[in-house]
Amino acid sequence: METDDTTVLHHDQQLGDSPSANAPHIVVVGGGTAGWMSAATLKRRLGCRVTVVESARVPPIGVGEATIPAIVDWIENMGIDEDDFIRRTGATYKLAIRFDNWVEPQHRYWHPFGICGSPIDGVDLIHTWQRGVRQGWIPVESKYTDYSFQRELCERGRGPRAPGQPSLAHNYAFHLDAGKLAAFLQEIAINEGVQHVVADVCGAAHDEQGNIQSLSLDGQTAVAGDLFIDCSGFASVLIEREMRSEWTDWSGQLICDRAITMRRPRNELGDDEESSAELPPFTISTGMNSGWSWQIPLHENTGCGYVFSSAHISDEDARSELIDLVGGDGETMETRVVPMRVGMRPMSWVGNCVSIGLSAGFVEPLESTGIFLVQRALDELVECLPTTILPGVFDKRSCDTQSFNTRMTEVYAQVRDFVLMHYVVSQRRDTAFWKEAATVALPDSLARLLEEYTRTGRVLMPQRDPTFLDVNHHYILSPAGVQPGCLPGARDSQPGTAQFLEHIRSTHTEIAMRLPSHASLIDTIHP
Repeated sequence: METDDTTVLHHDQQLGDSPSANAPHIVVVGGGTAGWMSAATLKRRLGCRVTVVESARVPPIGVGEATIPAIVDWIENMGIDEDDFIRRTGATYKLAIRFDNWVEPQHRYWHPFGICGSPIDGVDLIHTWQRGVRQGWIPVESKYTDYSFQRELCERGRGPRAPGQPSLAHNYAFHLDAGKLAAFLQEIAINEGVQHVVADVCGAAHDEQGNIQSLSLDGQTAVAGDLFIDCSGFASVLIEREMRSEWTDWSGQLICDRAITMRRPRNELGDDEESSAELPPFTISTGMNSGWSWQIPLHENTGCGYVFSSAHISDEDARSELIDLVGGDGETMETRVVPMRVGMRPMSWVGNCVSIGLSAGFVEPLESTGIFLVQRALDELVECLPTTILPGVFDKRSCDTQSFNTRMTEVYAQVRDFVLMHYVVSQRRDTAFWKEAATVALPDSLARLLEEYTRTGRVLMPQRDPTFLDVNHHYILSPAGVQPGCLPGARDSQPGTAQFLEHIRSTHTEIAMRLPSHASLIDTIHP
């Protein structure tokens, strides 16, 4: 691996290899989940030198954070024991999101993980179910998600597995304490050999091609590097301040621009006995007067928040509305206001600087995609780097920056469209917020998707690694009354079809009843 005067880094470098002092150097600016996940992942996958430069003046947001099943892949790829991950991050299982008051007040629907039931004749179950309801051989009060295993577990408050056993639900994720997650990721990174520098970045020196050569630090020696990762959040200290990458604003379509966060003790969530009696294995998203709230159940407490539009409600009124929902003493409850910048950078990789996390883009966390977008960016980055990197000689021409920027723009647009879809299919018009949020001008991509869906029953998706599958769209559109057009091959009533559907439900119930409650499973895992 060594030549006379340089080290060449190969992507398949063994994990045990110790990079020499002149190995390629990646500098990550910013800590938190994005910074430390980037550092730990890149150190493990590339094996080069990695330094994290983190400001002591940027406080962590420290909210409860939900994830999607991609986090399980990251845990496995990093060789982390799942139970240890749960203990170290204060985690619980997440099998679904329950949406309350979204379609209309007092309405409830589920977005579970995984497929719904089983395809019939190669066609998604929704088409057979839809025909069955229309033709009268399925009860009219039934729902598509009645055939989801994850929804069955959620309704019964069950965990997806028994202690010491693998999950019986093939798709699951976690609720996490964001502060504990960042600390855990930092420990992993440092144990892998990542260096940690606590300092503010004051500026950067550039070469003739505009690449960053080194960072000037407040009160410390400058840090030189070959590749710089901007995980500085909305501050975007490198990608915007140094590399002048432009931001595309999406606030005209997703109109929420602020959030209020707080924590409540476990099992103390207002008067909703169904959600507070046990530790729910799902996120609760509630449509509010001027936005929506989340309740994310953790082992020790519940993370709560209200994502809202400042054009429709004040911070104080939003705080009061949230406390009214989840309970607590408004005089003593600690809350925090978090401004949000909705949009993304079409050029999130410029020269030798790559923005990851909030510095690259932000879509409100309705579908828990924040950590996923960090993971996806890291995957794309590794794939788009050259097969070899020479220390001190970073040639941006050898990197496929165009593919990276194109792919990440597509991913962010997918997430934007899917989140926006929740609003535009809502039937709520009871407040000024909902009148505006549900009637914004649609991106062309979402307009085409909805037209194709209602006309043919097909979901238009990117050919490469779609973020949300057909079934995810069915889960959101069906409860709002948006039905897919009829696909060829969707089955009419045939002998045994109704019995087969009932068998799916009874099997799910039988398996769920053998599993422990989610609360007992989590309490068994935690010390």
